[in-house]
Amino acid sequence: MYISSLSLRNFRNFKNAKFHFSNGINTIIGENGAGKTNLFYALRILIDDTLPRYVKLYSTDFTRSLGNWSGHWIIISLFFDNLDASEEAQALAVQSSGHMNSSKNGSYSVYFRPKYQIRKELYDYSQTAGKNATDLQLFLDKITLDDYETVYLSRGSGDFAEDTVYKKFVGNFDTIEFPNPDDKEELTIGTWLPKEINIHNELSCTFIKALRDVESDLKSYSNNPLINLLRGKEKTVEVAKQDEIIKSIDKLNDQISSLDEVVEVKQGIDRSIKEAVGTTYAPNIDIQSELPNEMAKLFQSLKLWVGDPDEEGYKGRIWELSLGGANMIYLSLKLLEYEKVRTDRIANFLLIEEPEAHIHTHVQKTLFNSLKENKTQVIISTHSTHISSVSKISSVNILSRGNKEALVFQPSNKLDPDEITRVERYLDAVRSNLLFAKGVILVEGDAEQILIPELFKKVFGLSLDEIGVSLVNIGSTGFENIARIFHPHRIKKHCAILTDLDKSIVTLPTDASHDNDYQKHCRASETNGASRKTQLTDFCNGNPFVKPFYAKHTFEVDLLMNENSYEFVQSLNQIYTNQANITKAKTKLEDASVDVAGVEVLRIADKKGKGWLALIVAEQLLYNTYIPDYILKAIAFASPHINISSKVKSIIHRWNSMKANGHDDNQDEAKKFKIKGKSEAELIAEFCATFPDDQLTKFISYL
Repeated sequence: MYISSLSLRNFRNFKNAKFHFSNGINTIIGENGAGKTNLFYALRILIDDTLPRYVKLYSTDFTRSLGNWSGHWIIISLFFDNLDASEEAQALAVQSSGHMNSSKNGSYSVYFRPKYQIRKELYDYSQTAGKNATDLQLFLDKITLDDYETVYLSRGSGDFAEDTVYKKFVGNFDTIEFPNPDDKEELTIGTWLPKEINIHNELSCTFIKALRDVESDLKSYSNNPLINLLRGKEKTVEVAKQDEIIKSIDKLNDQISSLDEVVEVKQGIDRSIKEAVGTTYAPNIDIQSELPNEMAKLFQSLKLWVGDPDEEGYKGRIWELSLGGANMIYLSLKLLEYEKVRTDRIANFLLIEEPEAHIHTHVQKTLFNSLKENKTQVIISTHSTHISSVSKISSVNILSRGNKEALVFQPSNKLDPDEITRVERYLDAVRSNLLFAKGVILVEGDAEQILIPELFKKVFGLSLDEIGVSLVNIGSTGFENIARIFHPHRIKKHCAILTDLDKSIVTLPTDASHDNDYQKHCRASETNGASRKTQLTDFCNGNPFVKPFYAKHTFEVDLLMNENSYEFVQSLNQIYTNQANITKAKTKLEDASVDVAGVEVLRIADKKGKGWLALIVAEQLLYNTYIPDYILKAIAFASPHINISSKVKSIIHRWNSMKANGHDDNQDEAKKFKIKGKSEAELIAEFCATFPDDQLTKFISYL
């Protein structure tokens, strides 16, 4: 039995969210504040026996996106798969037309809802002819938390993350339609569990929070997994060995008690008491060693001694280890406990919050790869790219911050196994950062990876990281392998593809048979570029979250030909030592024709390496370096989420840069332009109106 999905309605930052899980190990990826902790709390409300049986919820537990929470329900539903035939598991089994048939699918839900009387009044009002929004609101305003109840039900089939289900069985507040609470609707909402079954007692759940104090847990009698692993083992020790050990302990107790030092202290205490209260009333005093002489208690007294791997031969107490080391030991013991001891439970769950908080990179990856999948379902939250890079995307849920609510994406939804495999091959620790981004740009190679972030930073005073955009070097033109995960069915974030059309930079003969070797190369590249455009157009068709953007020729050529010869010319001193070569290259790079300047920049790039050339040119970028239009549009497409504060920061950067540059045509206008005394919206509007040809104005228009 394992959790197949979790449905959340109106709980904290989840308005209507659905998580999908697989048997074994699952990963929750999300930025800070996306709701990972809220997700774990929702799970724990239903399966963690360390929380109160009836968790008290408050008005602040309703999602803020509701506006007015009165009358609404908070619903948390777990759906299970692979239920066995036991009575406890079948108590969760989803009903089919009221008939139980050893179902392998089950559910368990908590409803925080208005009490029967309130629901009845809402229904009655919805049946009146003169119902209206104003009177409904007056009624809702009178509802308090005292009018709410918390109920736990099982066997329900309804997924209340679906708006149609919620409106039908909870109510439609817009059309003022509410269901009759006398219609039990048990098939959808669920039924009460049998009194003799307490789900908390039938499940094992351990929550390991980010900075858990595992030292205290390992000292605890009830929470210590070492004690749980040892419990009952005393019964398997041979009787002869037990007798031998117990006799040895009894003898040792006598030896300790009869030590001269112990006897002296005992006599001193005895004498002191008799002097204080007299011999008639003084109790008899003795000091006895009480090392346990029962096998069960002896096993309970065993402690774990540990040592760091680089201190061979030394072992100490658990608190001498680092926090990360202690957590690794605790986690390993807990998994072993679930595998070996808790075999009578219908399911075991291990919830691990951000293991990267105290476990370093290599251990994260090793730990994740080594976790067993037999009897324990593991759910890990992380914002570590190292953990996400070894995660199977079929077991990944991605959390993202939306407008007053969390968004949940499953990157493998509706992909076939081969497509999933190809995506997973690409998601190394570097590329997997795209799973955390608000927007993504895919590029062909090193030059784009190096120069585009620097271009954006120099020109706009913002980093791509700052606006939540990941630029990912695919290392080829096989963009589809990654881009396919950005889709209405999967990750609903914008992904821009930057690639080259490779249009020939030299004039080609009408008859291809007259091509020289260089022209043949250019013609082949042009043909491949056209084919790639057709392929990408078909791939992106109908998908609003992926869009290709093309350099007319190649990245280096298009960057140069957009009035950026200065940056390339300034780099020549680091490329050549001979002045004649520098002068010759400078003349060609400053030529206005692409068949001269374009050929020269590609010659240098091929000679020195595109990545190396990009590193040198990046050092020469200025605030007024021109970003090619196709790149500007791609960044804008990937960042529709960019906020007003980022735009204002960029305006101030552009404004200061214009004022400081005596060669800028906009310097006089920039000195007249006023920043203070304007709202952010006014500042943006006036900047765009004052500097209509500025790159920032163009970028804002593309957003």
